[in-house]
Amino acid sequence: MIKNCPKGISISPQPTNFGPIMFAGRLFEGLRSLSENGLDCVELSLRSISDVSPFELKKILEDQNLFISAVATGQACLFDQLCLGCSNPDQKKRTVDHFKKVVDFALEIGSRAVIIGGIRGRLADAGDEYRRNFDNGLKAIRDCAEWTDKNHIPLLIEPINRYETNWILTAADGRKILDEIGIPTVKLLLDTFHMNIEEKSSVQAVLDTGNRLGYVHFADNTRYPPGQGQTNFRDILNALYQIGYSGPIVTEALPLPDDKTAVENTAKFWKDMEINGGK
Repeated sequence: MIKNCPKGISISPQPTNFGPIMFAGRLFEGLRSLSENGLDCVELSLRSISDVSPFELKKILEDQNLFISAVATGQACLFDQLCLGCSNPDQKKRTVDHFKKVVDFALEIGSRAVIIGGIRGRLADAGDEYRRNFDNGLKAIRDCAEWTDKNHIPLLIEPINRYETNWILTAADGRKILDEIGIPTVKLLLDTFHMNIEEKSSVQAVLDTGNRLGYVHFADNTRYPPGQGQTNFRDILNALYQIGYSGPIVTEALPLPDDKTAVENTAKFWKDMEINGGK
């Protein structure tokens, strides 16, 4: 198994209706649970930079021997209509400005990356209007990428399944976006739940992405923590081993049957993988 990859879980500091998040609104309790279960890092799913005090957060991270693997930004689109793919220019500008503030906040709290996933939103899907909105959305992503590159923090772009968005669905779509942006510090985030829907082969998606892969989400096909469904994680781990991946592997999954058990099941998954062997 790829033992050198930090393992973590996604948590929202504030209560949220976004489902695949653990300990939403109970951040410090969640961080203690991660530490007690031997995990290494936390991904913060933020709606606003006011969601958590940087001073208090850094103190408990130090106390619990954890670090922030990335800051996720999708809640701003889901709840505040701050979406990079929106057709309104003023709204798009507000979204880019919000994202830049999140980047500054991520630097303050020591995050190792920032994610563009759900903050893309949906594009108007009618002919020429879709193409025009795609081009404008791509420009907005490039603006964000230039800001992260200037501030020396990696940007991660996450392909998401067709039921949640209508652009950048597959790893191949994501690699095309990387080509369009042309900034080496921008990488892909591949999520096993989304790949289960969109890819012909999750393993091949990982292999084809190669060193352009910067981050991984693990969730089973049920969107429960890994090992609670039928996804073949051993094959995916072997593919990650083949490409020399050493970045974080973070569980972004439903907190079922409850938060505490979901964290424990995630930790158990990793222990089982290690005991039963793997690359």
